[in-house]
Amino acid sequence: MERTTQLIKEQLKYHVIGEVGGRVRLRISDEAKAKLMRAGYGIYNHSTVELCHWTRSALTQEQSCYKFKFYGAPAGGSHRCVEFSPVGMVCSNRCVYCWRPTESFDSFTPSEDLVDDPEELIKGVLRERYRLLTGYFGHPRARERAKEALTPTHWSISLSGEPTLYPKLPQLIKYLRSLPNTKSIFIVTNGEHPEMLERLQREDALPTQLYLSCNAPNRELFYRINVPVMYREDAWERWLRSLELLSKVNTRTVIRITLIRSLNYDPRYIPELRSSWLLGTHTSLRLSHT
Repeated sequence: MERTTQLIKEQLKYHVIGEVGGRVRLRISDEAKAKLMRAGYGIYNHSTVELCHWTRSALTQEQSCYKFKFYGAPAGGSHRCVEFSPVGMVCSNRCVYCWRPTESFDSFTPSEDLVDDPEELIKGVLRERYRLLTGYFGHPRARERAKEALTPTHWSISLSGEPTLYPKLPQLIKYLRSLPNTKSIFIVTNGEHPEMLERLQREDALPTQLYLSCNAPNRELFYRINVPVMYREDAWERWLRSLELLSKVNTRTVIRITLIRSLNYDPRYIPELRSSWLLGTHTSLRLSHT
């Protein structure tokens, strides 16, 4: 274990492994943390949290995001959503369309002994979220909703890293379910870690809704758009395995497509995309473009 930890340490660029509260833990490096905080993130060890545009909009009694309109989540409005990542800045891809700072990502699978337990992680995330909310408590239009935001009803696990790389994800989802105000939990995954999706199913720890990113109709475009770096040789096959799993999991599933001009934004790819989608059954389809 010590040798494995040392090898991981040597590969990391934006994270460090060291003593945190008397225990050896993974955390985002001080330099990366400072940059992220300037960009509006909250950081707790290896986790990240942010107030998205729609959360800030709902706080001042403006519109909530599409999830509220289409799925009724977050219950009460987008100000009651916690958007976070349990392994911030850790991802297996370098997607060309990603709006996150992918140049600051590390690519590895943390071991269970290096990550925070779910309860500690969520307490840390909520403390950071409270800090981000602080200015709203004095805002005349946001005061009441800022108070409501302290009891979140929805957890969106999809901020700045691939959530299925957090080795305690089943325990995290079960912990979130146990919280008295939780109404829904959404997860967005790139699909390259089907083992974790299988664990979620096996351990009765599926989220309320599971999104799978589907940006390529074939293997060639998959590598050009998603740029996998962890499982370079069989990333496409691993993604197909996750796609097939969607037809077996006992929860709502969504295919999320990002259309990119000059890459996958072309009607000629529709038959190939349709063939892929038939491998799984999905509740709905979400399109975005860049």
